[in-house]
Amino acid sequence: MNSRELILKALYKIEEDGAYSTKTLNDALKKADSTDRAFITEIFYGVLKNLITLDYIIMQFSSVKLKKMSVWVKNILRMGVYQIYFMDKVPDSASCNESVKLAKKYAHKASVGFVNGVLRNISRNKENIKFPERKNTVKYFSVKYSYPEWMVEKFINQFGESECEEILAESNRSHPVMIRVNTLKASKEELKERLLKENNISAFYDSDAKNCLIVDGGLDINQISAYKEGLFSLQNKSSMLAAEMLDPKSGEFIIDVCAAPGGKSAYIAELMKNKGRVLSFDIYEHKTKLIEKSAKRLGIDIIETRVNNSEILDKELIGKADRVLVDAPCSGLGVIYRKPDIKFSRKPEDIKELSEIQLRILKTSSRYVKQGGVLVYSTCTILDEENSDVVRKFLSENPEFEMTEEKLLLTHKTGGSGFYIAKIMRNCGSGAGEEA
Repeated sequence: MNSRELILKALYKIEEDGAYSTKTLNDALKKADSTDRAFITEIFYGVLKNLITLDYIIMQFSSVKLKKMSVWVKNILRMGVYQIYFMDKVPDSASCNESVKLAKKYAHKASVGFVNGVLRNISRNKENIKFPERKNTVKYFSVKYSYPEWMVEKFINQFGESECEEILAESNRSHPVMIRVNTLKASKEELKERLLKENNISAFYDSDAKNCLIVDGGLDINQISAYKEGLFSLQNKSSMLAAEMLDPKSGEFIIDVCAAPGGKSAYIAELMKNKGRVLSFDIYEHKTKLIEKSAKRLGIDIIETRVNNSEILDKELIGKADRVLVDAPCSGLGVIYRKPDIKFSRKPEDIKELSEIQLRILKTSSRYVKQGGVLVYSTCTILDEENSDVVRKFLSENPEFEMTEEKLLLTHKTGGSGFYIAKIMRNCGSGAGEEA
C-alpha cells in the first residue's frame, strides 16, 4: 500500500468511524516506509487542519455538493487540493495523477473523471481562488484558518478579533516536542547531554516549566534508550505547570481524580521524590493500566490506581487528601494544534454539557481536601465557560474555599498547549467538607 493510500484510509477512519487523529496516524505510520513518514504526516495533518479551507476551494470548482460525494471522493479531493494549494514540493501533475489512481481504486467509475477534472481545474486557476472578504470577520476567519464558525464566534467574544486571529493562526502551525525529565533518575543537564551524545538530538531548556526540555526536531521514543530506561516522558509544559501549581511535597497524600494517561500523576510523584502516596482515578480500567505501566517504567512506586467515576463521592476519602488535582474532561480547544480533528468532532452543545460535568467533578473532589489543603482545577481548553466560570460558580457555593492563583495559558504566548489552571485553598477551621 503506497503512502497516499495510507493517508486516504486514515482520513476515512477519522470521518466515518470517529477515530482519534493521533492513534490513526500512528497506526498508518507503522505500515509505511521510514522515508514516507514525514510526507504522510504532513498531508494527513494538513488535510485535517485545513478541512474547511479545502472544502471551500473544492466547492468553487465542483458542480456536485460535498454532501452528495462519497467519503472516499471527498478525501481524495481534499488530499489533492492540499498538495496543489499548500505544498510546493509536489508537482500539480503528480497530485492530479495520484488522485486519479486513488479514485480508480476507491471510488465509482464515474468519479474518476470528476476527480481529474476538478483537480486540474483548480491547478490551472489556483491563483484566482476567491475567499470571503475580511469585513465578514467570522466567515473570513473560518475559511482562512479552517475553524467552524461557532468556535470563531466564541473566541472573538472572549478575546476580541485581534487575539482571536493569533489563536487561530498559531493552532495551524507546527510545534516542537516537549519532554519532562524524570528527576528521580537524571537531571535536565544529564538527559540533555545523553540525548545529544547517543541520539544526536538537541534539546534546550524551557523558561516556564522547571523540568521541561524542548526538543529540536523529531523524536522517536522507540529508538531512544533513555526513554526505555525511564529518564523522561512526553508531556507538554502546560500540563507540567498544572502539577507544579499543585506544589506536592514528599510524604503527602495526593489524589488525581481524572488521571489517565497518567502524566500528571507521574510528575506529582517525581516532585514528591517518590515519597508519600498518589491515588490516581480513571473511569476505565484499561486506562488505569496505562498509568501503572508508565509508573513502572519511571521507577515510581507510590502511585495507586483505582477505577472510579470522579463525579461520585468516595466517603472514605472525605477530608483525607493534602492536595487534589482535578484535570477535568473538557472540549480540548487548547490542543487543536496537535489534535485538529477536535475542530470537527466538537459541537456547540458540548460546551454546556462539559461545564456541568466539570462542576460536578470539582464539587465532589473538593470534599477530599483537608482543612488547609490545596485543590487545583485545570483543563486543556481556553474557554471561560469551562474554566473561570466553573471555578467561580464553585467558589460562590463553597465559601470555605478561596482561589489563590489563576493562569490562562495561550499557545501563541507561551508555546505550550492552551491551558487553564486555578489553585484553590481550603481554609483552616472550616468543616463544610467533612462527613456529617
